[in-house]
Amino acid sequence: MAEENPFKVVYALIWRANKPDDKFDQNEFDKRVPRLMAWLKDLYKKHRLVACGGGGFEFHSGGLTLITAKNVEEAIELSKGTPMNEIGKTEVLVWDVYYGNLVELKREVKLK
Repeated sequence: MAEENPFKVVYALIWRANKPDDKFDQNEFDKRVPRLMAWLKDLYKKHRLVACGGGGFEFHSGGLTLITAKNVEEAIELSKGTPMNEIGKTEVLVWDVYYGNLVELKREVKLK
């Protein structure tokens, strides 16, 4: 009998732009935002979206989307839906959450 994981599992979809900041084309990013929002809204409606936001690495634009999924295979499949993969790459990190108080709902209306 497999031992059940005592932690809630959240998958961190970590996106990183292919080009460094000095070569990054903001217009290419911006024209994908409507499709990005549609993807996020779909995750939200499916009760998969935990949190999302933009940011960056030292020399690359980036973003983080936290999701729930049945398993890592489903998380990888869901990660393929972001249009930002056209200008970057998404890696999936399995995060065994032993504490999380992610309550930021000011912009939740954008996902409805």
